[in-house]
Amino acid sequence: MTYTNYVNNQQFNLQINRFINDFYESDERVNQDLQSILPNLTSTEKWYSAWNKMAEYRVTTGDLELASVYYQAAEFYLPLADPRKRIAYENYKKLFYKTYKQWRFEYHDVPYGNSSLPAVKLITPNATKTLIVFAGYDSLMEEMVKAMNYLKGIGYNIIVFDGPGQGGALRQGIKLIPEWENPVATIFDYFGIKNAAVMGVSFGGYLAMRAAAYDKRITKVICFDIFYSFFDSLKLSMPKEIFTKISELLNSGDQPKLNKLVYRLMDKNIDFKWKIEKGMENTGATSPYKLLRKFQQYNMDGLGESINQDVLLLAGASDQYVPLNRIYQIQSELINAKTITSKIFNKTSGGDQHCQAGHRELAFNIIRQFLNKNMA
Repeated sequence: MTYTNYVNNQQFNLQINRFINDFYESDERVNQDLQSILPNLTSTEKWYSAWNKMAEYRVTTGDLELASVYYQAAEFYLPLADPRKRIAYENYKKLFYKTYKQWRFEYHDVPYGNSSLPAVKLITPNATKTLIVFAGYDSLMEEMVKAMNYLKGIGYNIIVFDGPGQGGALRQGIKLIPEWENPVATIFDYFGIKNAAVMGVSFGGYLAMRAAAYDKRITKVICFDIFYSFFDSLKLSMPKEIFTKISELLNSGDQPKLNKLVYRLMDKNIDFKWKIEKGMENTGATSPYKLLRKFQQYNMDGLGESINQDVLLLAGASDQYVPLNRIYQIQSELINAKTITSKIFNKTSGGDQHCQAGHRELAFNIIRQFLNKNMA
């Protein structure tokens, strides 16, 4: 497997590799479909049209698993209020569960406040350990379920769930919260789990650390990959002077100027526009200023000393969201961790991108080793 630059857009490339390369890189049907899709990926609207059209075509050919993947890609950039997003999402889920055969599983709606968190339990016969898995900023629970194929045969039952601000929970109106220990505790209590490992994917790498700092039923923490602060992803994607200006306006509380600046930047950059709109969607923030204020709460500053579990830190050297030096900072802040295992994937390995997109089995090989260590 390899990470491929398909188009002249870094964000689009990451998503194509994420949806396609980890599972279908050698699939000739996909290679054929991409020849029609790629030339049209010039805007988020055309992104939707290209993937949705191919999804509909693959339904007619009976390739329902592929159609599911294409519907997931199609809905990715659409805002939550767009009715096309709901249709594509429902098609994605329906076809996913119709074709998913890799694990014996149970679907649960876990009561949470006045609503519920969707969860899937992947069952390993005679397993005595549990791994709880969640994603981050933009993933859907079913995508994580699919990725667990890399851990097939491990001595763990795996519970994957959508938490506040994610997937099916977000679509029920449950917005993202900083206190991630609360939904994790809900999963522990509902399934009657006494202790478990947790794995957070992407932005979930931060959320896993947050949960582990507060819930000591968590025995192992997997950051796939590390994520220290939401602001890292902004800082890496814009000129230093622009980020400095945003920080100054935020810290001075100048809402009108900050909002005006951010909206202007959104008009010029597809990736930045998506990050801000998705954040507002996830959190319920009604302006960029209010979003950035909320996201000041999402960082590891002060958390490290409260984490006393076994910790696995994964990082890609070319991650477009997280600067590599954060892994060394996190290591230095985990002063009470039981053990710290770190792995940096470089370009030569093929796993240097965010969450080892395009070469995900590299990460899961390390995760498997980490989970199997000291299982008794």
